Amino acid sequence: MSFMDDIIRDSLDLWKAAADEPFLEELGKGTLDKKMFYDYIVQDSIYLRYYLKAFAMGMFKSETLKDMQFFYSVLGYVNDSENATRLSYLKDNGMTDDDVETIERLPACVNYTDFLIKSAESDDLPGILMAVMPCMLGYEYVFKETLKRHPEVMDTYYGPLVSDYTNKWYDECCRIWTEYCNNKCEGVSVERKKQLSDIFREASLHELKFWQMAGGR
Repeated sequence: MSFMDDIIRDSLDLWKAAADEPFLEELGKGTLDKKMFYDYIVQDSIYLRYYLKAFAMGMFKSETLKDMQFFYSVLGYVNDSENATRLSYLKDNGMTDDDVETIERLPACVNYTDFLIKSAESDDLPGILMAVMPCMLGYEYVFKETLKRHPEVMDTYYGPLVSDYTNKWYDECCRIWTEYCNNKCEGVSVERKKQLSDIFREASLHELKFWQMAGGR
């Protein structure tokens, strides 16, 4: 098993719990209340700002051009595919990114984003990677599960969101980033691996709580 295989395995129970959340189940069926969905999109939009800051800190701490380019590549994705879908949903709710700036973070969002910034400021590149990867890989996992359980979701209002995280291009991005993590964490000590696994699991727990927040829990 690779480094990331082990790391993911140790947090997979949290990803499975997230995929079972009523919010995603109702989204998959196309029956999710739109106000609840819009509230989620707003909090997710707020979260993305901090997510980008964590990657920016990864760029700042990078010592090679290759590392800088890897962290910078995420900024392009958020500005293009993911951002286009999110902005479309915000528009349907009569909002723009400027409006999002005026909205307060809910507790689960506060805890998650504070964790991201703290990790980005205090840790090295492997630590930063373990803090941000559960969002990237976890989204692919939960939405693939949603699509597998409810293939009809692609014909619903929520289809574009599901498509963003289940298409071949996103799958390839996740594969490349997982390989990058394996390379950056290769040869770490047993003690350091345990520390990195704990960071990854804590981030995965924040992911679960974010989905619970989306569902009003």
